[in-house]
Amino acid sequence: MIVAALVLGTGAVAFQGSTGTAHSQGGDETSPLLAQPGGRYHGVPSDFAGLNAPFRRNSWQAGDPRLSQATADLGAGAIRVFGGSTANYWNWRAGKFFDRRQVPRIFRRIGRRMKPIYLSDWARLVGDANASPVFDLNVVTSTLSEQLAMLHRARKLGMPIRRVELGNELYNDAPAILKAFPSPEAYGRKATRWIRAIKARFPGVQVAAAGLAGSRWAPPGTRGRDWTKRVLKTLRGESALTFHIYWRTPTGELSGKTLAAAFTAAIRSLNLLRAGGLSELPDGVTAWVTEWNVWRTSSLRGTWANGLSDAVFLLGLLGEPSVRHEDLQALIFREPYAALFAHANAYPAGPATVPFAPTAVGQMLAELYPALSGGARVSRLEVEHPPRIFGTGYPAVRGVAIEGHGALLVNLTGRRQSVQLIGAPPCPGTLDSIWAAPDARITGNPGEIRRETSSSQGLLSLPPRSVNRFSC
Repeated sequence: MIVAALVLGTGAVAFQGSTGTAHSQGGDETSPLLAQPGGRYHGVPSDFAGLNAPFRRNSWQAGDPRLSQATADLGAGAIRVFGGSTANYWNWRAGKFFDRRQVPRIFRRIGRRMKPIYLSDWARLVGDANASPVFDLNVVTSTLSEQLAMLHRARKLGMPIRRVELGNELYNDAPAILKAFPSPEAYGRKATRWIRAIKARFPGVQVAAAGLAGSRWAPPGTRGRDWTKRVLKTLRGESALTFHIYWRTPTGELSGKTLAAAFTAAIRSLNLLRAGGLSELPDGVTAWVTEWNVWRTSSLRGTWANGLSDAVFLLGLLGEPSVRHEDLQALIFREPYAALFAHANAYPAGPATVPFAPTAVGQMLAELYPALSGGARVSRLEVEHPPRIFGTGYPAVRGVAIEGHGALLVNLTGRRQSVQLIGAPPCPGTLDSIWAAPDARITGNPGEIRRETSSSQGLLSLPPRSVNRFSC
């Protein structure tokens, strides 16, 4: 995984105004901000929006009807099957981790106790969510023939074979990974063989290899240094490269400079992805961001600011034509930054949380993901003279236009902002908004997040610190 610090300001666009944590120069109810598409629309597929689904100690939850219903309610178009690092050690026939010497001890211990998750369980979860699977294959401790057998079995269970990913974060130096792939070039050669075999058996499938955003800036002499460039020397036939992005946020009270820095971290992570990942894509190769979120130790976790920060990143991904798929990390997890709460103690010091209820991030996704259902054509919104995030040139009102269907927007400021959509015929529709105080710890209980629905002809009133879906 890549953890982006508060670095890299490349690609920023300067605007005037403020977040409301400093002086504001515009965006009140009598002087609306003007927003229009910033370029040509590009298509995003129906399975663009996804959720990474790693199961370990919580494997019993995979078959729980409450999880199926909660996952369906999020409106995702895809589920990443076998999860992240779990995929590198997954025995699909047994429905748990391999119990072998080269498998990390923690996975071996968990595997001996976990409830098995068979392919039929995955098929049920994916089907109940009306989603498509993204198969993260075990290229580390399994074989090509075994993984092909798994894909054939999955297809018989009703799971379409559309997206396949070859391993998880293979630039790491776990012993089993080093043994399987002594160098990036070795991974590229093996991945090429697997790509040919998979595409021969499943015509039309897209196969992605593991890239590393920012590998050019990894410390000299480390395995990650120039990982993507070296993999591409021997890799052939790939449809996409995968990237993982996590960002650190400052500690302290979520207001003023600290809150601004938390939002800015997500934007600078997008800049890192562009400069150190998307810029290295070969012609005709797209990007899948199969894991992303705030870093797991962030003090932002579980707060409404977590949801806002993730909304900024998601809208940024939608504005990148080369990004064709994304998976939030994670669907359900012990930490409160997942989409769903796994248990009642997501915050060790309280308050109590509601198992299977959406977190702050889940609430945000449930508002935005449905707008992408079935596919869409989108374009980044450019806002004229918007308020900006404190101390930066980054716009504090951000969004994407959905051709013929409306727009998705986030208002990071502490005041209501009026936005007039222009550049398209009048579009009567409905604006749905959700918001809360940025430092509010969302627990899954009713009433924590405010909601507002209004009719609009394209003049949108965005509540402070809000995530908004305009549908027409």
